[in-house]
Amino acid sequence: MRKPAPITGVSEVVLSVADLPKMRAFYTQIMGFHLHSEVSMETTVADPDGEPTITFLTICNTDTPLGRGGHPQMLVLIDYRRHIHAKHRIVGHDVRRSTLNHLAFEIPSESFDDHVTLLKEMKIDLTFSDFPAFNARAMFFKDPERNVLELICHQTYDA
Repeated sequence: MRKPAPITGVSEVVLSVADLPKMRAFYTQIMGFHLHSEVSMETTVADPDGEPTITFLTICNTDTPLGRGGHPQMLVLIDYRRHIHAKHRIVGHDVRRSTLNHLAFEIPSESFDDHVTLLKEMKIDLTFSDFPAFNARAMFFKDPERNVLELICHQTYDA
């Protein structure tokens, strides 16, 4: 078996939050992070006029394939009560026990399939997502203590 390339870096840390505006204000005003983008996803279709359910804050830009593709290192805040993906997908922890939603690590795009092969050989269940707005694709899975992890890489999408 071919060993996958190593992790490139931390892509994002994702928190489940009860008060998105208050948390966004804290991390922008106190911590100095910059607003990257926000989306309202109370249903399976984004609502451009809705109150955000997920906020992406830039911690710093990175000189990696994912970073150059529009996905800086981020702190992501998810309103766990309203965000559709947080309610209906594998992503995220029980908010009664932790505000950590998941950890995302960047991998080289050319190693994506090798990571899939390795994790499947280890009998680890995977879920996949594409993120065209960030020029990225990812896989989600759980570690032995049930922490949700994401491996994400740069992906080019045809216009």
